[in-house]
Amino acid sequence: MSTTAAAPRARQRWDERLRVETVVPLLVVFLVLTALYVWQASRREVPSIFTDELELTQLSRSIAETGLPARRGELHGFTSLVPWLTAPAWWIDDVSTAYSTLKYAQALVMAATVLPAYLLARTVVSRPWALFAATATIAAPALSYSPIVVEEPFAYPAAATALWLSVRAVARPTWRTVAVALAACIVAAGIRSQLVALVPALVVPLLVRGWRTPRARRFRSAWSRWDWAGAIALTVGAVLFLMAVAGHLSGEWEVTMALWKGRIVEYGLFAFGAFTIGVGVLPVIALLAAPFRPREELRDPPTWAFALVSASAVASFAFYAGLKGAYISTVFGSFSVERNLIYLTPLAFAATALVLARRTISPWALAGATAVVVYLVVDTPMRLDQYPYYEAHGLAILAFANRVLVWPESTIQAWLVGIALGSGALLAAIALLRSWSRWALGLSLAVVAAVLTWNLTNEVYAANGERRLSDQLADNFVADREWVDGAVGNGTVTIVGQQHVDPTAIWLTEFFNRSVTQVWSVDPSSPAPPPGPTETPDLVSPQGDLWPDPETDYALAVNGVRLQGEVVEELPDDLTRLYRLDGPFRIAENQTGVFGDGWMGETAAYNRFAVADDGPGFARVTLSREAFCTDVPVPSRMTIRIGPVGTGADKQPALASVTEERVVEVEPCQAQTILLRPPGAPWRVEVQAQTFVPAEVDPNLGDRRRLGARVGFGFVPV
Repeated sequence: MSTTAAAPRARQRWDERLRVETVVPLLVVFLVLTALYVWQASRREVPSIFTDELELTQLSRSIAETGLPARRGELHGFTSLVPWLTAPAWWIDDVSTAYSTLKYAQALVMAATVLPAYLLARTVVSRPWALFAATATIAAPALSYSPIVVEEPFAYPAAATALWLSVRAVARPTWRTVAVALAACIVAAGIRSQLVALVPALVVPLLVRGWRTPRARRFRSAWSRWDWAGAIALTVGAVLFLMAVAGHLSGEWEVTMALWKGRIVEYGLFAFGAFTIGVGVLPVIALLAAPFRPREELRDPPTWAFALVSASAVASFAFYAGLKGAYISTVFGSFSVERNLIYLTPLAFAATALVLARRTISPWALAGATAVVVYLVVDTPMRLDQYPYYEAHGLAILAFANRVLVWPESTIQAWLVGIALGSGALLAAIALLRSWSRWALGLSLAVVAAVLTWNLTNEVYAANGERRLSDQLADNFVADREWVDGAVGNGTVTIVGQQHVDPTAIWLTEFFNRSVTQVWSVDPSSPAPPPGPTETPDLVSPQGDLWPDPETDYALAVNGVRLQGEVVEELPDDLTRLYRLDGPFRIAENQTGVFGDGWMGETAAYNRFAVADDGPGFARVTLSREAFCTDVPVPSRMTIRIGPVGTGADKQPALASVTEERVVEVEPCQAQTILLRPPGAPWRVEVQAQTFVPAEVDPNLGDRRRLGARVGFGFVPV
């Protein structure tokens, strides 16, 4: 056989060996970790992240059934590609089966990030080190989001793919590579709008590369000072224009940049600190040092491209996380929004692999990155009292140390600082020992083992926390989760409730029962819970007639609301009844102004419309402060009025007149029952109470509501 003929065969065998050596380990990692995540998904019985999971499900089911996104029957604009990607799962008739299928599919999709993460790392390191980076990427705490019906399971691989293509495009820019990378960034942003941060992570490095080309240098060589001033002015103007456009398109941007700019850095650091802790501290030191590779390495286009994209991505995503956290702090609460930074995970582990593989790192960059990370782990709130902490699953390992190892916060803080300093020292030692390859390799392998152990422990404990929350919700929900669909067949249902302080049962009922198309409230003080349109119907007659008609076949009355009509089925709690609507939409009784735990605020009321079968008796009002005992004097005057029910100016029930009024004093640790004689027509009782704030009376109490008393209403026949 000639040498010429043997060469192609040898190359073919070598290529096949390379494919086997690459594909088999990746496939093994993918299958092993996917099996773990599918098992975790199987243990998560019900959704728990409301209203995110319910809203995405509403949109997805509507697309599956009608081809158009809608929430509670009302068409909704484009939010993400994810409802379209998940719609096929809802073609399955059985809701529980469809939900399980979707969870398992999400586990597969999110674990598939192993491939783009591997390809990203392969731009700068060899196959074994790229395999480590890919494995760590899908062992990270971010994977605990995989069974949750949100955008992250699809956004994670999309972001990794876009980052890989961006590094490739910056390393070897052609019209084709740049177009493909930009398209990947746009698709990723379509999956999750936050991933628009990928665009500057691509564009800025391309501009830097273009600026440094010989052609650009020749063009600048003839510039005068005025030319430089004009270029700077144009650049500043372009940035200001883009900021104005962003403010026009995003209310979050406009409000935060105008009023709360100072919080952007604060909340950006909180998020980045949680991310640092989540991935094991050392990878973030490597990531922050990545742009400062030794000069001889930066002559390699892929290494230079990786450094530029890493720096741009860190800045872009950190700014977005800070902006998001700052905005949320003004409208909702203070959160460490680490889940907006999980998309940096593939870069962090590729940077770690780069340092371990080449055993080189700039001493100044290492010192600076270590100092930043020490500050981050000290400054970041630990959230030990919140487990699971959905916004930052990376903090789950701190909860593990606190709850399992029984470490106090001070001990955890000391360990974090020690780990940060030790990580910097380890990377320095690996660089110093590069001439002693055996020692350097041993330290590198120890780092690999520690990083993988840290991340997988973090992921498992974060997933366990979300599973425990799901179990708690499942335990407090009905065993037959699809009982409404079973009772109504192909009919449609409107949920009618009151006292929507904890709407979890309503959300779960809506999730597991496709027949539920609307959620209404007959309590103006407690509107129906989102997501989607809600309604508080008007009272149009003292007999309890409500408008508008829900135009559904059935109504599910919850939280003690009773309707006038045929009861098809009811739950043992005596608070939930399913009615057939084949006549006027008419209420029998309801109450307003009462929290879910029975306490009222300043006012509460009870309306009784269905009185035809009551006969003689009394209206009963129970006022109790037995659950609050104190020696501190608190306001205790309560006024109770009764009379015929009428319609107020707001088209809601109101007293047409007062037929009896009583004033009582209800002190702490006391209770009173008041009986009043109702009029011979539909009637209403109103209670007006002097209130107190428990936390102001006793600083050890956390309840800051303004409370009157625990109140109960009813009718006592004689």
